[in-house]
Amino acid sequence: MNETIAFRPEGRASTKDVVVNYTLASLDELEQLHPALNLLACPSIVRGSHDFFVRCYDSGVQHAQAGAAETVAVLPDSLPQERQRSGLLCAAAGRLDALRQPLTHNRLCDLASQFCAGMADVDSETRSGFYTVRSISLPVYRRLLRDQHSHGVCLQQALLHLLAWKSDSPWARQQAQRLLWQGGVLGDKGEFALMTLDDELRERQIEWPGLWSLLAVTGFLAKFSAGPIFAD
Repeated sequence: MNETIAFRPEGRASTKDVVVNYTLASLDELEQLHPALNLLACPSIVRGSHDFFVRCYDSGVQHAQAGAAETVAVLPDSLPQERQRSGLLCAAAGRLDALRQPLTHNRLCDLASQFCAGMADVDSETRSGFYTVRSISLPVYRRLLRDQHSHGVCLQQALLHLLAWKSDSPWARQQAQRLLWQGGVLGDKGEFALMTLDDELRERQIEWPGLWSLLAVTGFLAKFSAGPIFAD
């Protein structure tokens, strides 16, 4: 199956099932990397997340004809920070599906950004329509996936690119860029080099709490074709 789908699925699985399964899969892929990478430390949120993401999707469906503010008002009572980005994308998918519009990653991101107008505690990355993801980590992930690399390798290389260009720590940026010049995780002993860098970041107490959800969004959006840059 093509990894990038601008769909209305014709099979037995509903669009809702596909979207929620994609969301959970992106979280699970990260949890598999977490034991080896301290940077990805995050409270486990996969358990119990299925119903949460279903509710987010249904909120988008039920208020597809209303404004973004009305949709936001009926989202689950609280959007935990670590699930906020994925939850908004699920709501965007529900709205697009109800309106029978293609689900593409640009449409999903643009609509999630519109939802943010009615929310107080949303980070700048989500308000921007996931600009960092779309400009840095997603192109890397999609290219490697197209070259038949595993999701784990795609995530690790995308992580390095995010560190190299968006970390708040100059030292982390410098070290990640140095590792990328050597091929990143695709280079000789690249995965070991990444784990070594991860240990050094922990020793220096350099953290990036939002990195986990950026990569979750990256893995999710990689399942969809890009579509037009500006939704009509």
